[in-house]
Amino acid sequence: MFHNAFFESLSHWKSSDALLTEQFRTLRPQVPTMYLAIVINMAFLAIVSAPDVGNAVFITPALISLVILGRMVGLWKSRDAIATVAQMRTSMNVTLAAASIVAIGLVVWTEIIQRSGVEARTYVALFTALCTISTAVCLSSLPLAACIVIAFGTFPISLSLIMTGDVMLASMGANILMIAPLVVRKIYGQHQRLQRDVESRSVIAAEKRKVSELAYRDALTGLANRRAFLDEVARMSSLHPQRALAMGMIDLDGFKVINDTYGHHTGDALLVETGRRFQQLDIGDAFVARLGGDEFAVLLRDVATLEDAQARFAQLAAAFDQPFIVGAQTFRLRASIGMAHDVSPAETSLALINRADLAMYEAKRVRSTAICLFTPDMEAMNRRRLLVEQALAAPAESDLIVLHYQPVVDSATDRIIAFEALARWTHPTLGVITPSEFIPLAEQAGMTRSMTLHLLSMALTAASSWPDAIGLSFNLSGAELNSPTIAKQILKVLHDHGFDPGRLSIEVTETALLGDFTAARSALSTLQRGGVRILLDDFGAGYASIGYLRELHFDGIKLDGSLIASLMESPSARDLLVGVLHLCKAIGAPVTAEMVESAAQHDLLRTLGVQKLQGYFLSRPLTTEQARLACDREHPDVLPVESSVVLFNARAPRRLG
Repeated sequence: MFHNAFFESLSHWKSSDALLTEQFRTLRPQVPTMYLAIVINMAFLAIVSAPDVGNAVFITPALISLVILGRMVGLWKSRDAIATVAQMRTSMNVTLAAASIVAIGLVVWTEIIQRSGVEARTYVALFTALCTISTAVCLSSLPLAACIVIAFGTFPISLSLIMTGDVMLASMGANILMIAPLVVRKIYGQHQRLQRDVESRSVIAAEKRKVSELAYRDALTGLANRRAFLDEVARMSSLHPQRALAMGMIDLDGFKVINDTYGHHTGDALLVETGRRFQQLDIGDAFVARLGGDEFAVLLRDVATLEDAQARFAQLAAAFDQPFIVGAQTFRLRASIGMAHDVSPAETSLALINRADLAMYEAKRVRSTAICLFTPDMEAMNRRRLLVEQALAAPAESDLIVLHYQPVVDSATDRIIAFEALARWTHPTLGVITPSEFIPLAEQAGMTRSMTLHLLSMALTAASSWPDAIGLSFNLSGAELNSPTIAKQILKVLHDHGFDPGRLSIEVTETALLGDFTAARSALSTLQRGGVRILLDDFGAGYASIGYLRELHFDGIKLDGSLIASLMESPSARDLLVGVLHLCKAIGAPVTAEMVESAAQHDLLRTLGVQKLQGYFLSRPLTTEQARLACDREHPDVLPVESSVVLFNARAPRRLG
């Protein structure tokens, strides 16, 4: 076993790249020393042997010195070069060949000298011992070459000395012959230690790479993590300060609700699929990372123009066009992408990240587009957003949120048939805070559940004072719609107030249905079985509404204001509205037109057969007391003129003021 391991260890051809590199590193500085030792030994032996052998004794040292000189010149020329593994292997092969040539040459030469006389043989033995040992020590990193030198440098001369019959010379030969295996064993041991050291360093290096991989790689998605992303942004900013960069921050809308409802296993599967889709995109020189949770980041490193960056981010947004399938569940996610384009080399990497982050929050707020480009006014908006967040966290201030009620009228009789409850918040220092401001922040903070049930309770209390014929419409956010318990909680609040479920209409937008469609359908079905009416709000604002009409049964459709705004000026808008009305009629869903702001719109919508109308032309949202009085036919004149509400009667609306 020892012999097999020994002979396998001699060959550098089977050495690993790491071992070969270490052999080359330790051997290279020893080669000049080895060659110098050989030349010195040859020179002194030639000088001592010249009287017996003649000047011809210098021929062999001269030839060997030429070979050595050629090797030294080659080493000098490549002294600063960084050798590849292949070049190292070639260089060591050349060293092996040169050592073999020199060893054979020395054997022939010393044999000639030895035969010249007894006196010369003593010097040959000394030369052989010194030259062989010094050369073998220098070649210990290349054990095969060292063994070749020892074999040629000791065995022939030792046998020759033993066979002379001279006791002293034979003893010298035997001595050399006994020392040679010990030197070989020593070289073998050194090489074994070198192998173990290299293997140990390789294991340590592999562990370090693994640790580094864990430190810079997201274990779930395989993408780079936050630390790697920040380092890459800093590196690009410092190494290429003149290169324009584009930064994108990406947040998955609806992910939190799905993760909370279906568990982390489902959430993790969605994140893994998102990472896979990102990795498959061809968006040029891009660095994609998962920062944490459902937030991703993209750094575009070769941006030519702003339009180029926008086109590539549009590809990222398109990655969410197809639904996500996890087991038996199908989910639709939407990405809110904030984009910042660095056109100034003076911009810091941190500033670019912050701006992309602000743009992402704006994209989540407006919801009308997946990609939002940073603009300077977003910084002021962000400061306000932080103040609103702080106000929401203060119970005393968030209690200032109240409800106003906007009338919905029957277009045929102009009578109030329902009120839509609208949240209003007037802060002592921040002024009016719109629902579009505080509701998304409440969703992020996980406050919508308590806020929804509290506001619903307020609305039911107010509606209890209205005539039974007048209904209440209440908006439900996507965050709550996807909850498996919200429907039962709403029905419980209705029961606690003794409120007829048939008078309550829950309004949902198609955006609210984008998260977990299965959970949303279950919640809406539970509410309908409990007697609550379900209205699809903002119909026509998005691309998916028709699909929802096919999948779900709605008790009514509320047209988005964009379909009404250009009704009087655009014939095509009227044609489109007529088509939508035919569609709603085909599915048996009554239609409500929102944002009715002129008498002309009012009359045209009535003519087209829209059953219900709502808008500022009819009435602005009313306070609780104003809504109660508006329901009271006995006291129509108590409504304040400055509120711009309409006095309703059985015939026609009449604007006050």
